[in-house]
Amino acid sequence: MRVQVVFLADVPPKHLAGDIRAVSGGYARNYLIPQGLAAPATADQMKRIEKIKRAAEAKRARDASDLQGVANLLDGLSVTLKGRSGQGGRLYGSITTMAIAQVLTDAVGHDIDRRIISLTEPIRDLGTFQVPVRLHMDLIPTVTVVVEDASGRYFAAVPEAEGEEGADEDAETVDEVSEDEAEAEDAAEEEAEEAEAEDAAEEAEVEDKPE
Repeated sequence: MRVQVVFLADVPPKHLAGDIRAVSGGYARNYLIPQGLAAPATADQMKRIEKIKRAAEAKRARDASDLQGVANLLDGLSVTLKGRSGQGGRLYGSITTMAIAQVLTDAVGHDIDRRIISLTEPIRDLGTFQVPVRLHMDLIPTVTVVVEDASGRYFAAVPEAEGEEGADEDAETVDEVSEDEAEAEDAAEEEAEEAEAEDAAEEAEVEDKPE
């Protein structure tokens, strides 16, 4: 069931503070309201709309100024991640937003949240990928993610046996997952109608249901 809420803060990429929207009940209960990002659209909240919008505009300006230096560091940055690959350069696991966020955090010395990395699906092949990072509504630098085989060979075709024996056990920048886990991850990240935060909230709602 969908409920009407007033957004108290920006929730990129779809919602701005002061917006009145109908969202899923699970999204509201499990994420928006507990995080202070939205409130039920009561008469009292409706009276505060203009005040909420003014406060949000001032916060956006401050945030953009604070994050400009990080955006400058990220824009054009190239990072390399490694993973085990099989025939044709297909990874056994995948490179996810979490892996990219970690290597970017290490590179720029600023915490990069996985949720602001714009990947439509996990990377499953060797190669070079342009990945936007949504730091702020007006600051979306693009980083270059280079994915190499664990042996350091770019676009390498590694036989399965060799890949298993020669895998880099120290490759902390890759998330190696089973096929079932990878499929589940793809399904979650391919939700086009809601932001990634909403996906997580809806998954949490399902987990809370009694068996």
